[in-house]
Amino acid sequence: MNQNVLTAKILIKKWIKSHSCKKIFCFLNLENNVHTVRHICFYATARNHYIYIPKIKSTETTEKFLSHTHLNQLLHNCKSIKEQIEVFDSYTKLTDEDVEKRQSLCQNIEKIFRQHIPECSVHLAGSTASGLGLRGCDVDLSFQHSSNEDDQNNSIAKVVSSDFVRDIKMGKIPVCDFTSLKSNMKLHILKNALRNSGLIKESTVVPGHCPILNFTLENLSWDLSVNNLSAFQGTNLMLLCRLLDSRVGPLHRLLTYWAKHLKLCGGPLKFKSYSIFLLLVYFLQTRSPHILPSVEHMLDKAEFKNNLHNWSYDISKYVDKFERSENSQSIDELIKEFFFFYAKFDFSDVICPLTNCSEKARDFISKYDSPENKFQVTEISVQDPLYPSKNVTFGVSWKYCRHFKQNLVFICKAYQNDKLWQPGEENWGLLSLFNANNALVSINK
Repeated sequence: MNQNVLTAKILIKKWIKSHSCKKIFCFLNLENNVHTVRHICFYATARNHYIYIPKIKSTETTEKFLSHTHLNQLLHNCKSIKEQIEVFDSYTKLTDEDVEKRQSLCQNIEKIFRQHIPECSVHLAGSTASGLGLRGCDVDLSFQHSSNEDDQNNSIAKVVSSDFVRDIKMGKIPVCDFTSLKSNMKLHILKNALRNSGLIKESTVVPGHCPILNFTLENLSWDLSVNNLSAFQGTNLMLLCRLLDSRVGPLHRLLTYWAKHLKLCGGPLKFKSYSIFLLLVYFLQTRSPHILPSVEHMLDKAEFKNNLHNWSYDISKYVDKFERSENSQSIDELIKEFFFFYAKFDFSDVICPLTNCSEKARDFISKYDSPENKFQVTEISVQDPLYPSKNVTFGVSWKYCRHFKQNLVFICKAYQNDKLWQPGEENWGLLSLFNANNALVSINK
C-alpha cells in the first residue's frame, strides 16, 4: 500500500475518534495529488450541525412596511446629511401605534394561553420591547409558565384538555404536568392552542438551542420561545443603552438597515441584529469621551444580577443613576467613524463590550478553556457581555464575515469621494452607504 494512503487512513481514523463520529464513508485518491471525499456522515451530536427549517413567510412582503425605492426618493430630496438621517429614522422606526398594536396582540395571545394554563404570562422581547426595531421587524415573545416570579419554578400547570394536544407530532399527550415537558413539546402544545383559537393558520416549530414557534399574524412574523431568559436580559441591555443616549437608536436602526439591505443580517449563517448592536456598543465605548460606559458598569449600576430571574424587572428605573456622556458628536460624524473604526480593526482580536476592551484571542480563550465555558473564536468574534463564554457571531459564516469587511472598505472609499456627499448626486449621502461600490463606479464613469 502506498505510504501516503496508509498515513491518510491513520489520520482519518484519529480524526473520527476525536470527533465522536458514528460512521464515515470516505474515498480518497492520493495518486497524482488528487484528493476527493465522496460522503461523510457525522454522529447526530456533532457540533455546529443544524437542520435548517425555514420560517413561515408573511402573506405580504416587507415592502408593505419599508419600501427601499420610496426611501431612496425621500433621501435623494433632502438638502443635507443631517436631514437625511432625520428623514431616515422617521421613516424606518417603529411608531407608537406600531408598538401599541404589538402589545395588544401579545395580550390576546396571553389570554388564549391562560384558558389552558391560568397562571402563565407572555412578554414582548427583542427590538420591539427595546425600541430599537425597524418597521415590520419580527416580534419576539417569551412564554412563562407563571406570571409570578416566585411561582415560576414551583408551578404545577396542568394541561386539562386532551383535544388541546391531539395533533402534536409526538402523539397524543394525556393530562400531564406542563412544566415537565421539553421546550419543543411545550411549543407544539402552544401552537395547537393558537391554531384551535383561530388566531393563526400557518405555524412551525423551529428547533435549535432555544427552539421557537414561528407564525404570522397581522402580516408580521412572530417568534415565540419558552422561558427565554437570555432574550429578556438582552432586551433590557438594549433598552438601557437606548435610554442612556438618544443617538443609540438612530445609529442602530441605520446600521441594521444597512446590514439587512446588503443581506448581511437576517437568516442562517448571517449576522443577528444583536451582534450589530454589540458592535455599535463597543464602538461607542471607545469614543473620547465615551458615549456608553462598559457593560460591566451598566449592569452594576442597574442592579442587574439581583434581577436575573425577575420578569417584572424594569431597567428604565435606573437611568437616573448614570451620568450623561460629555461627547457631543453628531450622528453623521459617528456613523462615518463607525465604518472607519472597523475597517481598520484587527479582527483577530476578540471584541469585549463587557469590559470595554479588545483582547488577543489566545489570551482570551485561556479564560474560558473548560468544556462548559469554551469560547469559540471565529473570523469575527464578539463576546456576549451577558454570557461571557459565548461568541454572538459564532454562527456567521466566513462568506458573510468577508462580505462585511469588504463593504467597510467600499464605504470608507465612498467617504473619501467628495462628490458622493454633495446633495443632488444620484447616490449621495446615506444612499451611497447602501451600495457603496456601485456608487463609486458610477462616479468614476
